[in-house]
Formats: sequence, C-alpha cells, structure tokens
Amino acid sequence: MDFFAAHLNVLDEPVQVRKKDGSIKERTRTNQELLTFAEFHTLATKAHPNPGWPLDEHVPAAEGMPTELRRAAINRAIGKVRSWWSHLKTWEETAPDQRGREPRPGAPNEPVTFYAGMVEHPAYDLNPQKKKRHTFISLKLHTGQKWEKVSLPVVVHAQAESLLAGSALEKERIARGRKRSKTAQTGSGEEKGDRTWVAKSLTVYGKRDKRYPGGVRYALHVPMEKSVDKPRKAEEQRQANPQMPVVTVDLGVGRLAVMGAFVEGRLAATRFVDGQALNHRRHRLLTVIHRKRKQSGRLQPGVQDNAALWDKIRNLDENAAKQTAVTIVRFAREHGARVIVFEHLRRYRPPKEKMSRSGRKNHKRAYWLRGQIMEWVRDLAFREGILTVERNPAYTSQVCPHCKVLGERNGSRFTCKNPNHRYSADADFVGMMNLYRKWTKTFVYPRKGDDPKPEVA
Repeated sequence: MDFFAAHLNVLDEPVQVRKKDGSIKERTRTNQELLTFAEFHTLATKAHPNPGWPLDEHVPAAEGMPTELRRAAINRAIGKVRSWWSHLKTWEETAPDQRGREPRPGAPNEPVTFYAGMVEHPAYDLNPQKKKRHTFISLKLHTGQKWEKVSLPVVVHAQAESLLAGSALEKERIARGRKRSKTAQTGSGEEKGDRTWVAKSLTVYGKRDKRYPGGVRYALHVPMEKSVDKPRKAEEQRQANPQMPVVTVDLGVGRLAVMGAFVEGRLAATRFVDGQALNHRRHRLLTVIHRKRKQSGRLQPGVQDNAALWDKIRNLDENAAKQTAVTIVRFAREHGARVIVFEHLRRYRPPKEKMSRSGRKNHKRAYWLRGQIMEWVRDLAFREGILTVERNPAYTSQVCPHCKVLGERNGSRFTCKNPNHRYSADADFVGMMNLYRKWTKTFVYPRKGDDPKPEVA
C-alpha cells in the first residue's frame, strides 16, 4: 500500500491499446498491469537486480513468501489504494461546506487467501470423496522468523462436507465439458444440466478468542461460486409479456415489508413482515447505551463505547435483513415472478414529531435497514434469475389505487378523499399496490411535474 501511495500517478496514467479494427484507444491500467508494474519495481531478478523500491527492505517478512500469497497481497493493496484515491478525488471536488471527513486509506487487516498450490492435505481431504474424516491441513505460514508449513486442526460439519462433495462432482462435470468442447472446437465449454456450487480458494480469518492458544481463533472460509444464466432486462420482459407475474414490495419502518404477488394483472397473494418487536428491542438497547454514556461522561477520542451493545444492535439488524430478504425471494419464487419492484430509497429525513435521542437513533437505524434488505434481496434474487428494479417513491402511499384520487395518510392508515368512494386501508399496502401501477406505467401523478422521465424512473 505504501508503494502504490507513492506512485498514485500510475493509477490514472492513460495507456494506449490497439483494438481489433486497428484503431487506438486510451484506458487506465488494469489490475494485472499494476501487479506487473509493482513486481518489476519491488522484486530483484536477474533482469533487474536493483529495483527502485526493494520489497525485502520495506517488508522483511516478504523474503521467502509464497508467490501466490505475495500476488494476492499486492492485489488487495491495489484495491484498497484505488478505492481511497477515488474517494479522495471526489472529496476534493466537493464544495468545502458540504465535505465530510477526509478519506483515509484503510488498514491492511484483510483476511489471507490461500490458493490451491499453497494448501496441502496430509491428513485431510477438503473434497471428501472417501467416507473418511480427518482433522488436519497444512498451510505455509510465517512463524515470526521464517516461512514454513504448519499443520492446523480442522473441524468440518456435515453440511459443509456435503457441499464440498457436490463441488467436487461439479468440477468434474465442468472439466468434462471443457475437454469435450476442445475436442469438438465448439460449444461454451460446459455440459448442460443443473449447476451447483463450486468451492474456490481458501481464506483464513483470525478472531480474538481467549479460549484458544495465543488468544486467536482461526477459521477457514471456503467461498462457493455458482454460474447462473443472465436474465433479460426488466423492461424487455415487461414489453414481451405485460401480464407477467411480478412481486412488488413496500419497505417501511414499522413494518419491515409488505409484499404482493400480481399474476395476470391481479393481486394473487400478499404477505406482511412485522418489525415492531425488532424496533422495540433495538430501542431498549439504544436507551441503555444513552444512559451509560451519561454516566461515563465525556468519551475518549478513538475509543469505542459500549462495543458489545453496538455489536448486538448490528447483529439484530443484519439478521432481520437476511430473514426478510429470504422471505421476499421465496415469496417471488412461489408465484413464478421474474421481477421484484421496490421503491427508490432517498436520503434519510428525520421525523417532525418530537422524539427522545434514543428514539431518533432508532428511527434512523430502522430506515437504514431498508437499504440492507434491498442489498440482500438483490443478491439472493439474482441467484434465482430474478431481477430487482426500483421506481419513483412519490405519492405511492398517498394516492388511492382504485379511483386514483389523492388521499390522506395519517400514521400507518390511508383514507381516500373521494366522496363517492369510501376506501381506507393500510398505507404500506396502498404503497405496494401503487408500485404495481408504476411498473405497468398506469400510475397517474396528482401534480404536474412529479411524473419523472422514463430514464430517471
């Protein structure tokens, strides 16, 4: 990271490349080109025995480091420095009165990735084709003086064993498909069939735990990858089949989600996910934090207060976001929907009514939870070939979904103002209904100028 921070001009330096048609275009360096640049200027070889920035002098532990591990560390450094440099340029272009804190490069505390050539299984096979359970693998680690192989005890649960066994079969299937495509010189390189998860390179995480030697507990994470067919764009699907099954979701603060499945233009099913218990529990924890802060006086700079309570609040929100996202995606699969429609989230606006300090923080975190739910839904739905789209949130819970007249929202209740149409319903339910109108482009905005342009919507 220090090397790239001293050569920031390399990140933005244009490189000329020749296209297939003979024309020349300019672009920035790729990660592979930056990796080559870093190794050329930091490693001593026969071609250039005196590099300008010797890696062994700046990082003594780099001597004898496995090549794959060193390149993984360089790639990590490229990503962190690029991200910091991009945020810094944006911060400098922002007006001084709108700037926040100046961005700083992140700390190099990333987990370590071990590739296939760096891992040996003297007494354990991570792809358990044999019905035999072993307890050790061997990794090349730095002991403080030199790099040497270290055997680590490993416990693999039954579910992980089944996943790894399926991964081994999937790798064999992919290899057969590639071999067949090379023989025939045609095809995509894979056999047709149900795709499953494939194990990738190991990642070692360290976490403080007094129960383990050295006060550190290590965990081996095996990332799993699955290939999915890219679905068509949502607008193309809508034009091809205007009556296609769609699920619309209205995310709220009191209720985590109100979802409805529309099949052939009619509401087929609804489901509510309540969030009152979560809000109440989070509010109690925030009240305890506020009370302890008052008792402890002024906080010391750089010291995290009530770390255990804040972790508990974050875990509550993350768990609720995951469970809600799973419920939404499962609901969409049950009704054959290929598109999930959300409101486009805007910046948080504090409520006008009076609240306690802990109540205001609770309201803000409940609003932020909507973004976490959308991120998880977007990831989980794409694995199932389902797209997520966003629509303009203006008047979604203020217009009657039946007579299209502007109504009145009082708290969580909506009342239509049309004298010839008495209609009252839950405001989140009304928002969910109007999201479908915006998907089909039949929603009528009550005021001129609120109807957005198609590309903005």
